[in-house]
Amino acid sequence: MTPDALLVRARAHFKNAFGYAPQLGAVAPGRVNLIGDHTDYSHGFALPCAIDLYTVAVAAPRPMGSHSSRLISELSGSAVLELPLVPASSRAGDWGDYLRGVHWGFAQRGVTAPPMDIAISGNLPIGAGLSSSASLELCYASLLELAAKTQLDLKDKALLCQRAEHDFAGVPCGILDQFAIAFGRAGHGLILDCRAQTVSYTPLPQDVSFVIIDSGVGHDLADGEYAARREQVLAASAAIGGTLRDSTADDLARIHEPLLRRRAAHVIGENIRVHAFAAALTAGDWQRAGDLMQQSHASLSNDFAVSCPQLDWLAVRAVECGAYGARMTGGGFGGSVVCLCEPGDIAALLELAEQEYPAHFANTAVARQIQAVDGAHALLLES
Repeated sequence: MTPDALLVRARAHFKNAFGYAPQLGAVAPGRVNLIGDHTDYSHGFALPCAIDLYTVAVAAPRPMGSHSSRLISELSGSAVLELPLVPASSRAGDWGDYLRGVHWGFAQRGVTAPPMDIAISGNLPIGAGLSSSASLELCYASLLELAAKTQLDLKDKALLCQRAEHDFAGVPCGILDQFAIAFGRAGHGLILDCRAQTVSYTPLPQDVSFVIIDSGVGHDLADGEYAARREQVLAASAAIGGTLRDSTADDLARIHEPLLRRRAAHVIGENIRVHAFAAALTAGDWQRAGDLMQQSHASLSNDFAVSCPQLDWLAVRAVECGAYGARMTGGGFGGSVVCLCEPGDIAALLELAEQEYPAHFANTAVARQIQAVDGAHALLLES
């Protein structure tokens, strides 16, 4: 569905719940990381893009004297979430924590948003490794900007949302997800330098396609495994005596613990692969780009141990079905694979997801061709 169609659906949901029409809207895409996973929190490089799956929100100011905003979501049925105007400084343990964290971040900057009624909708699957949480954060942040008649610098907004995920959702993520969604540009990937916190753009090819296959294996990055990998990377950096971004394979001998050595080997190799992948896309060398995706997946599965049998199987079978390359994308432990293929191979990947995959696993997979789109933004709704 297009953002406009999703906004129409959200407006209907809003009117049904609150009895009047919304005036404000916000749209935030998801993201797919084409290459460069688990590098962002070690100040490395990544190459994501914002994609055409979205979170949307519509809203209207509440009457003067109201002391909270009321939120509804298609995912929570008829339940209404109340967000006090004076934001809480701690988590409550529900999906509203992402929004509480953003609200708190605005308050820390001296920005007070008016009380609102808000309806949230979208078509971005949760737990698919496509940054549904960061999309929700950036959607709400964009809505608050419009309601409060202020505008944050894109970098500041992305970092505000990253902190919300850290402090309120309990996920010690890097900056990849929030930067990809804040800085997204149609038709382009983002070369993200996570130490400098800068973005440069690289055009994505138009004569080949990217397809994501959602394995149906949901993941929860707040369950401890993601945080454990981050701690292992920090420990590996300490053993080397410097950042993994500035290290080479020769430095691995200084890490005596085998597990930490494998974690560092992934990060060091993945940073190299990001730049090689960008160069391959620029040169139109699809086979080289695909080979790098396969190397990335093998490293994430073997050295970093964040894949699962379903993702490993999909990455192999996608290439056997004609893709140049395929790799898991996102934090791992479930989620999706992203494939680079010729347009003529998309049908085979759809068949792989819809027919062959369910015969091997108890999960249902969904394959989608994706496009790179613009980042999060807000808008005034027509009456």
